[in-house]
Amino acid sequence: MLHFLKTFLPHHMRRQVKELFVATTLVNLALAMVVLFEPIYLYQKLHYKLHEIMLFYFIVYIVYFFIMPLGAKFARKKGYELGLFIGTFLYIAFYVSLFMIAWYPILFYISPVIYALQKMFYWPSYHADFARFTDDKEEGREISAMTVASSLVYIVGPILAGFIIYEWGYGALFTLASIIFLSSNIATLITKEKFKPAGFSYKDAYKVLFSKENRQAFWAYAGYGEELIVLVVWPVFISIVISNMFDLGMIVTLATLVTTVVVLYIGKLSDSKNKRKILSLGSVFYSLAWFFRIFVVNTVGVFFVDTMSRLGKNVVAIPLVALTYEQAKDVESHKKRSVMSRVVFFEMSLVMGKLLAIVLVYILTSIIVDEALAFKITFILAGGMSLLYMLL
Repeated sequence: MLHFLKTFLPHHMRRQVKELFVATTLVNLALAMVVLFEPIYLYQKLHYKLHEIMLFYFIVYIVYFFIMPLGAKFARKKGYELGLFIGTFLYIAFYVSLFMIAWYPILFYISPVIYALQKMFYWPSYHADFARFTDDKEEGREISAMTVASSLVYIVGPILAGFIIYEWGYGALFTLASIIFLSSNIATLITKEKFKPAGFSYKDAYKVLFSKENRQAFWAYAGYGEELIVLVVWPVFISIVISNMFDLGMIVTLATLVTTVVVLYIGKLSDSKNKRKILSLGSVFYSLAWFFRIFVVNTVGVFFVDTMSRLGKNVVAIPLVALTYEQAKDVESHKKRSVMSRVVFFEMSLVMGKLLAIVLVYILTSIIVDEALAFKITFILAGGMSLLYMLL
């Protein structure tokens, strides 16, 4: 039995991936505590309208779109781990500024810029580091192991955060998350990173993004526009259905627990079967989960569709990321471009998808007076975007 269970786990993780594994798990623990309540804080505590919250995230992603290649340039010159290190400090700066909006409303326009800078340093470094050092024969299992670790902290995070908000408020929550963000750097600082400084062309990043040969992959990654809706609109919606923050955290925790067990199997399947078939099936299943959201009116409905959604997203994400890393290494092995070039293409494409989703949701929430109807149309939009994943 034990031997059977081991077949679902990676066995050849390199040192760099192990360090990234520990660091990412701690970052995800901090995020698990705050990311769900981030839009809820803006909506319920600070009383911003949904279309105003969309403006907040529009600033984040439009700035990120134009500065992202600078983050890639920095990582190629100074190292991936330094990029991750700076990114975690900027996470703290962002959440401090987010919390202070209540006293200094001008921070509503400054916080998104800090968030964009965090993404600029963190995500190109993270994906390039992971893509470069994953084992070719067990990419799916290494990604699924990372996903399971993330899922486990997402089981603890929301319920812990809900309790902290209920007892002590958002200030205590953001403080604890900041301490965890800082501690995530310990794993990557234990050993010195070895790398050869290299250049990265800012202009070339946009040429690759809009090149004809990458058009299909661009639209596949643009499907990540639905992720913006699941991270911003869905939490606001369920905070209306479930007003108690502790109960809300508990529901998300239970939904995550149910789906975690399946993730390891998906990783093993991605290593042994056709990744694109798994991706296509997952895309359809995930899209259905979005359409079911329009019927949610109570706690049971939230639990059902959130569980279904998390399961569907994992079936999509594991083969999709594995394929992306494979393509990144393949491009570099043929000396066409660097791993970082493909990583930046991936990130820029998904940012374009998120910007598209933001604009559409902003228009919907501005012109539709009936908030319930606006939510339903937004969920249908996200379901449609989810089908784009199968284009990869």
